[in-house]
Amino acid sequence: MVRGMNALTSDLLIIGAGPTGLAAGCDALRHGLSVRLVERRATRALESKALVVHARTMEVFEVMGCAAAVEAQGQRFRALNVRPTQAAAPVRIDLLARNWGDTRYPFWLSVPQFEVERALEARFVALGGRVEWSTSLEGLTQTPEGVEATLEVGGVEHVHRARWVLGCDGGRSATRSAVGLELPREGLGVTFALTDVWTNGALVADEGQVVLTPEGVLLIVPMPTPGLRRLIAQVPADFDAADLGAWSRLVESRAGLDLGMQRLGWNSRFDLTGGVATRFRHGRVFLLGDAAHVHSPVGGQGLNTGVQDAHNLVWKLALASRDGLDDAAREALLDTYEAERRPIAEEMVRMTTLATRVLTLKNPVARFARGVAARALLRAPLFQNQLSRRVGMLDLQSDGHGRLENPELPGGRRLHDVLDPLRPTLLSWKGREVLVRPDRVVARPGLFPASFASKVTVA
Repeated sequence: MVRGMNALTSDLLIIGAGPTGLAAGCDALRHGLSVRLVERRATRALESKALVVHARTMEVFEVMGCAAAVEAQGQRFRALNVRPTQAAAPVRIDLLARNWGDTRYPFWLSVPQFEVERALEARFVALGGRVEWSTSLEGLTQTPEGVEATLEVGGVEHVHRARWVLGCDGGRSATRSAVGLELPREGLGVTFALTDVWTNGALVADEGQVVLTPEGVLLIVPMPTPGLRRLIAQVPADFDAADLGAWSRLVESRAGLDLGMQRLGWNSRFDLTGGVATRFRHGRVFLLGDAAHVHSPVGGQGLNTGVQDAHNLVWKLALASRDGLDDAAREALLDTYEAERRPIAEEMVRMTTLATRVLTLKNPVARFARGVAARALLRAPLFQNQLSRRVGMLDLQSDGHGRLENPELPGGRRLHDVLDPLRPTLLSWKGREVLVRPDRVVARPGLFPASFASKVTVA
């Protein structure tokens, strides 16, 4: 191994060019921070992977300047059809007709992860950044002034010095290992398989299907490409996820459907686990996305939570780099990343684990009770509205503080449109003053000096 002699310098070194790392890079450049973003892979993967972008994440993408690009590559879920038992008629939840309330993005968006990454990378490049492929993290050393990261490129090691390092490098995070943190996982005792499949069947293109059977749950998820669908199913441990015939027989036996399957795309089989890292911060090193938390894919929360991790952290790093904060205030501000995001990650893991256990019940009595309860709940408009917003991540709370509502204002604008995109905003509205952070969350008193804020009055 050859060791390079030059040491480069940046405000942020971001490890990993998935959605979380790219979102962090976009936000950092918007805030005027210098960024180096590295990825161990040689090129961008074209597997669909994560498939759903939710309303709150679309609001984040809007601030970053890429919401329109993401939406253009996606397809809105029109409805979700749920069969609480194999013999029951489906309950149709019209997602586009729900009372979503105060958002510009009242939908779940089906869009493959590689298209999200493509839109984020285009925005990152437009802001002046570039992704460095085939570059791996080999080690980290922290100093009082920053972090020295040993990176390997083409057989040559060199040291890069950064003020902070963001580990956005997934469930097997090299960043997490380099600082000695762990991510303990709990097995759910369930094996799932998924595949993308080209079909010529007669299912409505933009509606999802959920079927609960004694053999396990089956989900059929719409995808933007005509004729392409995602299948997700609880399966035996020896199920062959690459076998077209096995998938055809599974769908026929559980849903009574002939999708006219023609060929499989990306597919995978995995044992479900869930867990949260022991810490999200180690000095000047932060963990985000799957490096900080892993969970069941039920609800499509993973990509979304990682992007929101990045949006929560980066404005704090930008504010911490400004003059006017003493060391104690700076550390207190940066500590709020874990204080705010850990409870959200823990709740996400808890709720997706609970949902998975409910969907995969084995006891016949418990399954019968589930069917009775599900039929009643799923038909209730209040429950349907809450399901839309909750899965859409619009009502997340941490430490009693959550997203600022975003109602329409006279003239066609929304409340978020009048806020400063880069600094906190002291907002006078409805006869009260609230301090709003750049991530559109109501700020806790004392989090930073009010003198750092722009002032806006809305009649």
